[in-house]
Amino acid sequence: MSKPSIGSESANRDSVCLQVFGNIAAHWDMTVSEQCLLLGVDDEEVLQDWMERARAGEDVSLPEDVLEGIGCVLSIYASLVILLNHERSKGWVRAPNRAPLFQGKCAMSLMASGNRKALEDVARYLLSERYR
Repeated sequence: MSKPSIGSESANRDSVCLQVFGNIAAHWDMTVSEQCLLLGVDDEEVLQDWMERARAGEDVSLPEDVLEGIGCVLSIYASLVILLNHERSKGWVRAPNRAPLFQGKCAMSLMASGNRKALEDVARYLLSERYR
């Protein structure tokens, strides 16, 4: 993973994205390990450093694959808020789900499997539920 850089417009955007992700992660009671798996970050210390810098208002440049993971999480959260609401979204990600995609497991276990396709599948599933 590349080191974060400071001072660019995209670094500011990345910092804001990371702050929003951190808010969702806190709301969903995600562990640091789950956060790393969702974002494809191999080193918990790297993620924690990025989060601390973003919370401090510093610009952080994130790798494209990490931004894609954040985008999936934002899509999932937005869909859940539309379908349920903010508070119920927390329960949904941890509750067993009978939809074929989840095979009786909770969404978080699929999202935090370490497989980006699984995270994208959850986002697509919820988008399809929104437009049913």
